[in-house]
Amino acid sequence: MNRLKIYKTLAFIVLIIELTVFFTLFGKIRNMILSNQLFEDQNIIYFLLILAAILVLFLFVLFILLTNKNESENIYSNKQTQIIGDNSKHKESDKEIIEEETANIEYYISKILPKENAKLNLIKYSEKILSNLAKEFDIVQGLLFVKEKESDIFNIAGKYAYFGEEQPKSFKYGETLSGQVAKNKTALNLKEIPENYATILSGLGSSSPNNLLIAPIILNDETVGIIELASFKKFSKIFNDLFESISDKIGKELIKY
Repeated sequence: MNRLKIYKTLAFIVLIIELTVFFTLFGKIRNMILSNQLFEDQNIIYFLLILAAILVLFLFVLFILLTNKNESENIYSNKQTQIIGDNSKHKESDKEIIEEETANIEYYISKILPKENAKLNLIKYSEKILSNLAKEFDIVQGLLFVKEKESDIFNIAGKYAYFGEEQPKSFKYGETLSGQVAKNKTALNLKEIPENYATILSGLGSSSPNNLLIAPIILNDETVGIIELASFKKFSKIFNDLFESISDKIGKELIKY
């Protein structure tokens, strides 16, 4: 038997006793008045009054305990309901976020990849990808390198907003930051670009972007290309998910040339 049932049982018993004492006291006083013994048996009256007061006090305490017990159970029940509701909301929210991110990636894929029926050579295809990326993500400069067949050398294939006097230099696996990315097959997101690594020229002078993303283009577990993107804004997590989704699609096109 739990405490709540014990409290209820005690309250019921004490209430019966209280009523018994009350009617006994009432009858006793009535008989004393009728027999003119009110002052002679006043000690009995005092005793019954004190007993009645104690029983009333005890009933009051039980009532408080019962009330607190019910409130505690109601609060606990409400908290459990709230927790279940919050967990449900979190699950729904997480599901919505995943669906939204998936929809965003599908959207960007349709915007970035050139149309399959477009007749483009390697340079035009590379520049089209970089140009589309720049439009969607505020890219200020981009380079795309392609690995030579039967070789470990990566050569420049496409450029976007590159104004260097010299062509971007080729590199091998493990050489330069891009070579390390090609070797490790893991994107590199830099918030501080090494000095003079990239320069954007404009009519107002020159300035250097402070965010650089170097992403590998992987096909059949082999790095077949490297994309370098420079921006004045931070690259969000969606970039990694995006490149993982389009990497093999771009790689299949690059090996055709």
